[in-house]
Amino acid sequence: MKKLVFLVSLLISIGISAQEPSEEFLQKLDSLGATDSTAQAQMIYNKGVALMEVHNYSEAITFFNQVFNYDADFALAYLNRGICYMELGFSDKAIGDLKSGLDKDSELHLAHFEMGLIYEKDNKLEEAIISYSAAIKLNSKEAKYYYHRGVLLFQKEEFQKAKDDFTVALSLESSYAYAYNDRGSANLKLDDIDAAIEDYLKATELDSKLDFAFNNLGSVYRKKGKFDDAIKAYNKAVMNKSDYYIAFNNRGLAKIGKKDFEGAIKDFNKAISIKNDYAFAFNNRSSAFILLEEWDKAIADCDKAISLNADYAYAYYNRAIAKEMKRDLDGACADWEVAGNLGLEASRSFYSSSCK
Repeated sequence: MKKLVFLVSLLISIGISAQEPSEEFLQKLDSLGATDSTAQAQMIYNKGVALMEVHNYSEAITFFNQVFNYDADFALAYLNRGICYMELGFSDKAIGDLKSGLDKDSELHLAHFEMGLIYEKDNKLEEAIISYSAAIKLNSKEAKYYYHRGVLLFQKEEFQKAKDDFTVALSLESSYAYAYNDRGSANLKLDDIDAAIEDYLKATELDSKLDFAFNNLGSVYRKKGKFDDAIKAYNKAVMNKSDYYIAFNNRGLAKIGKKDFEGAIKDFNKAISIKNDYAFAFNNRSSAFILLEEWDKAIADCDKAISLNADYAYAYYNRAIAKEMKRDLDGACADWEVAGNLGLEASRSFYSSSCK
């Protein structure tokens, strides 16, 4: 997701300082002419905001606390204290402050957005969507509000609605690389592969360091059988992120498509060296070994994939093929039966035709 000014971060919760603004600081307010309560509240608030900007959230909170001694209805102080609590991991306190800010100023659309971020972090998708929608209702010109709601609609598999939100976000901010990437994913789910390619290309043009967009681009090229283009895209992904095991795995699949089985095995090896419990890479490497007629190596990889994921239907399917080629029809039939029971139709067909 796009990095925001106040993006939720998973920080270790720490104690909130009880220190109050110094007497010297408060005396300076008088020297600046800030003698009435409203002016003093504003000056203290500004200091709190300055501390937020350097990520000193605990100290910022002490200043926002002081604001309310001068102006109990200072909505932005509630908003920003809530953001500080959010950054420090105190979700309940953050939500309370954001709601207080809205009580003081019902037009405070950013408070709805920040609540959406908290709900999203806590996997409360419906609450987050409601919050983002409320922010949009108050301010329909903020691209990130549509983007974040689109991400959650995508997670709910409401792909057309997600695409619509990403499209609005892009109409408001044409350089929004993340929105292009995610609209590409929505287009892919809607079976519009050409539109997905166009969006992923635009995302990578806008941000040449967007490793996951290059990986996504490679995968749609692979889906279209354009293996050379896919490999070029995956190359960019792993150049940007040297430990991107998913992209190494996917590049291996593209190399299988080009019948470069040895090259594919090297990529699967790399993926496994980065993530040694990556069941997909073990299974995919078994496919390359099957194509090289190295049955024992294929079976060993399938065994490993199944040990990592006992419900991995394709690993049972591949192991069945290798066992059949070793003339172990009983073992093959047992694996085809399991894969079929896990929902793999091809395994049901093999089991019906070869085992009964």
